[in-house]
Amino acid sequence: MKFSKQQIKTSIIIALAYVGAIIGAGFASGQEVLQYFVSHGVWGIAGAVIATVLFSITGLIVLQLGAKYNASSHETVFEKIAPTWLHKFLDIALSLTLVVVGIVMIAGAGSNLEQQFGLPVWVGSLACALLVIAVGFMDISKVIGVISAATPVLLLFVFGVAIYSIVTADTSLESVEAVAQTVDSATPNWFLSSINYVSLAVMCGVSMALVMGGDEDKPKVAGAGGFLGGLLIGLLIIAATIALLLNIHAVAGDEMPLLALIDSVHPVLGTIMSVVLFVMIFNSVLSLYFALAKRLANGHEERFKYTLIIPVVLSFFISFVGFKMLLSIFYPLVGYVGMALIALLLVTWYRNTKRRLTIANDESNDLSFRETKV
Repeated sequence: MKFSKQQIKTSIIIALAYVGAIIGAGFASGQEVLQYFVSHGVWGIAGAVIATVLFSITGLIVLQLGAKYNASSHETVFEKIAPTWLHKFLDIALSLTLVVVGIVMIAGAGSNLEQQFGLPVWVGSLACALLVIAVGFMDISKVIGVISAATPVLLLFVFGVAIYSIVTADTSLESVEAVAQTVDSATPNWFLSSINYVSLAVMCGVSMALVMGGDEDKPKVAGAGGFLGGLLIGLLIIAATIALLLNIHAVAGDEMPLLALIDSVHPVLGTIMSVVLFVMIFNSVLSLYFALAKRLANGHEERFKYTLIIPVVLSFFISFVGFKMLLSIFYPLVGYVGMALIALLLVTWYRNTKRRLTIANDESNDLSFRETKV
């Protein structure tokens, strides 16, 4: 299938929005990368490479399925691709995940502005919550546009700081490994970390990704956007892992290590990155609660404003437990549940692909038969 210029543009917008939906408080702050990859030393880079491959594949599959089934929420797809007991389990697990991760990210918004500007934690968290409610009432296409807008700036900053870290590195591999081992790891080993992290990210972003796919009527265009978005996420992880690993001595104890690293390059860059980080957190929170509200409304649009406002307000108050503690407790658990979801998506995609190939072969055989008869 050849893509028109408009379809290529659509795929790029979808890709940037997908990155914005997946990349939130944990990644953009550097805390997830620190716990899942940097804590395993040099092997963490290998884990980031594996994660890149998995993100590309799952991005393609999720966006294609959303377009194929014209998804208005994750329930639209799950009820068609899974047995009743499994789709109900995943529906409940995913809905709870959206709430839990939303709470973590609202807390992250507060931590971000506290670290950079010295504001009380509640100020950043409240600002994020109010923005989510305001933008959440927009049309889905406008929401996708808002989510995709800040992604290029994040790409520029993360790739830039990675290159700077490589060029200016003056530390030995042995000392880097020694300090990395003192960082608390989310999982026991680097390979499990890569699998668990991708599963976690898919659990966080799949609801919004399916809705994004449902807004595009051509599965291949949506799938291309998902593949490109997944690739960009993976490259961001690799770049952030290298940057933080090379500067592990300076950032190991920071709640916002990536922000601290960029701030050490130049305070002005740190200030800009803090704003970018807040926007990326907002993007992810918006994605989470928009998807949750769509699911809870269950097709009744008159309920949407309540299913958006009530969870956001409740999450704001719960977020005061603390960003780092919430992330370290809940994220690994969510990741393990996400493994079952990825397995289901892979099986569904494989079956659909096999069915299409079988139909194409049958049609080809029929055509050959007809031509022979004539």
